[in-house]
Amino acid sequence: MTTTKRRRTRPRARWSEEDKQAWRARKYQDKQIANDAVVTAARALSERPDLIDAFREYAARVQGHRTLRNALAMLAQNPAATRVHSAFFWAKEDRAVVKTAEPMRVIARRRGGNKVEEFDNPETGETEEIDAGAWNGFTSERVFDVRDTTPKNRPCNHCGTHPGLRCPDSCLVYEPVRGTAPTRDEVLELLDQVLKDDIGFCEDGGAGDEDGAEGDE
Repeated sequence: MTTTKRRRTRPRARWSEEDKQAWRARKYQDKQIANDAVVTAARALSERPDLIDAFREYAARVQGHRTLRNALAMLAQNPAATRVHSAFFWAKEDRAVVKTAEPMRVIARRRGGNKVEEFDNPETGETEEIDAGAWNGFTSERVFDVRDTTPKNRPCNHCGTHPGLRCPDSCLVYEPVRGTAPTRDEVLELLDQVLKDDIGFCEDGGAGDEDGAEGDE
């Protein structure tokens, strides 16, 4: 197998080891926040199963290509969200995330990327990379609701608000974009999976044992 060498061009090329460690720590912390949010939302729905259909509608708005588990995580972090995407996606719509926005953390799958191995080239004195096959796995991702964005480079296409200013509540950019809602059975199955380490999910009695009794918090 022939390997190819290429000079590093990614932004992290100039990071120090401390920068890399801080980045890894942030990604790990974001994963923990996302996973904790899933459990928090599942427990809340176990106490109020009458809100499951409302969650299905919420998921239809925010889930997009993400998993139902991520929709559950977003529910705990921002139950008022209507359209959710990454900062990179919003930039493609010429919208910028406001600096004070609190991100929602979700778990994203990364497929098909190339793993690289670094080495110091003694001839050039520079750090270079070689391809080391495909990478597959999960990582944390920060996403933002549309209300945490403003027009970026030109006025809003819907209301004409200038870059850097928030659009008025009446702006059509805030209109939810509804996808396919998960079925009730899909939601119940997810809740049972999330709560299995507690006491499982019982639709009639919330979270409880096999007799339907409520468990201790």
